[in-house]
Amino acid sequence: MSEFNSCSQLVKDQDKVQDILRNFNESENPLQDMLDTQEWLQGVLADKLPKYNIKPSDIQTKGQMIEWIDRNFDAIMDEYRELKNSVGGMSNGEKAASAVWKKWKSNHDEVQGELISEMTSDDRMEMLMEMIDIWHFILNMFVAMGFKAEDIYLLYMLKNFENYERYTQRDY
Repeated sequence: MSEFNSCSQLVKDQDKVQDILRNFNESENPLQDMLDTQEWLQGVLADKLPKYNIKPSDIQTKGQMIEWIDRNFDAIMDEYRELKNSVGGMSNGEKAASAVWKKWKSNHDEVQGELISEMTSDDRMEMLMEMIDIWHFILNMFVAMGFKAEDIYLLYMLKNFENYERYTQRDY
């Protein structure tokens, strides 16, 4: 994992934070803004590092799409492992934090029993930043598949309602 809480330092630049929040408040569609920004970033990365990146709009074949999904899923899995470590409390160091999921560690039970509500603000920020890292790669896949915010919102809400109906109509 990279340096502990390096991303959490991003929120310390209050001028930048206020500019971003102003844009969010003025935006008609924040999710579409995220998709567009992610597509822009992938374009920049494809131009700077074409050996390792492709513009989502350049994906033409099913094989290219599978390769794109695989690369992004691999990145998600790496970020997932970092997320699990962050739940353990990175302020204690990565080795100590990993006890939250490593059952063979001597302090596993102790760390498992710690309360989320007692985590430091830095440790909570680290969890959020790992989720944001995962979100970047999920956005990459939505962008490459050509989905827009309206598609995502509509289908998410329909699926959520279906899940609710499925579980509330079942006898347990």
